[in-house]
Amino acid sequence: MLGLAVIGLLMIVFSFAVRPEDPLGKGPNLRGPITLMRFGGGLLVVVGVIGASLVIVKAGYSGVRLKFGAVNGQFQQGIHWITPGVETVTMMEVRTQKEESQATAASRDLQEVTTDLALNFKIDQDKAAELYASVGKDYKIRVIDPAVQEAIKVVTAQYTAEDLIRKRQEVKTLVETEITNRLKKYHLLVEPGGLSITNFKFSEEFNRAIEAKQVAQQEAEKQKYVLQQAELEKQTKIARAQGEAESAKLNAEALKVNGGSLVIAREWIEKWDGKLPQVSAGASGSGGGGFIIDLKSLLTDKPAGN
Repeated sequence: MLGLAVIGLLMIVFSFAVRPEDPLGKGPNLRGPITLMRFGGGLLVVVGVIGASLVIVKAGYSGVRLKFGAVNGQFQQGIHWITPGVETVTMMEVRTQKEESQATAASRDLQEVTTDLALNFKIDQDKAAELYASVGKDYKIRVIDPAVQEAIKVVTAQYTAEDLIRKRQEVKTLVETEITNRLKKYHLLVEPGGLSITNFKFSEEFNRAIEAKQVAQQEAEKQKYVLQQAELEKQTKIARAQGEAESAKLNAEALKVNGGSLVIAREWIEKWDGKLPQVSAGASGSGGGGFIIDLKSLLTDKPAGN
């Protein structure tokens, strides 16, 4: 805009350098065009000066006010006036921004771990001028990336490679705390829960070792199951043998008490198929035959008829 004012000023100067009429009266009358040039030049000067003096700070930004290149305060969103040619304004975004980083560090068990992460942060809008004065606009390169690298190295060294995976949430919290503490002195604010660890990358040797360990664990679980089944079968056989021994003991006691008749009768009944022997015994005055079992004699172990 200041350029328009310069052009307008040149037009005005030029208009005064041109004569409106030819002294000899032979040339055209330039009074009208010169007047128009002066008016146009004046309009350009006014528009240029107003445009150069007017600053609009959009929502989500803070304007750092510079006087002859030195920080001289800041403007919040809205319309502001400055001195053209003396003051300028540099815009600093104060909305939430996202920075993706990758850091490589050594774990406690000396495994190389590469961590991918995303960080949501913003500039403290009341301190944008101080950030610009100390760091400039390259705060991502000068402040955020080094802070992320250092935080990852400090936290990764406290865990083994496997613990980094198992305790991912705990690791994330510690890394976020480290980054927050490093950035706040530059007036850079990490959003609550604004850190996301998107991936851990390990060496090929470590990945193969983890895979082998998982296979070994699965095989161990399989062997454990086989041993449990064998133990169950063993206990079943022991229980069966104990039952048979108890049964034999009871039979022996029955033989001792009852002379064996009760046991023999019971075994005979258990083995009997329910069919009578095909044997007939004659009797006087009878045309048929019959077969009689004296169970009482079996139970008392005495011959029938005695």
